[in-house]
Amino acid sequence: MSLFEKKPEIPKRQLKEFFKKTDIKIGQGRQLSEREKGKLAIKYFPRKYSSSISKGEYSRSLNELKKQKGQEQDFTKKTKMGREIKFLEEAEKREFPFK
Repeated sequence: MSLFEKKPEIPKRQLKEFFKKTDIKIGQGRQLSEREKGKLAIKYFPRKYSSSISKGEYSRSLNELKKQKGQEQDFTKKTKMGREIKFLEEAEKREFPFK
């Protein structure tokens, strides 16, 4: 199952709650806190998108983040972006719990 399999669009508010509550593990390094995971929905899915996120918008934001990571010069920022990318990719593979 994937995040967008049951619903073509997900409300931002529910996506933020899903990010906070999910138990995705990313490698062995420092994990993202609940607060950091909640901020991802706001940071990478801004108001220019509507109040809900479609699969295309999710993919576009993820690709934009990967592009920004490639252009980043600071190693610590690049590492943080890598963790965020892995989190967003894993979240996309999960089933969305809200109806």
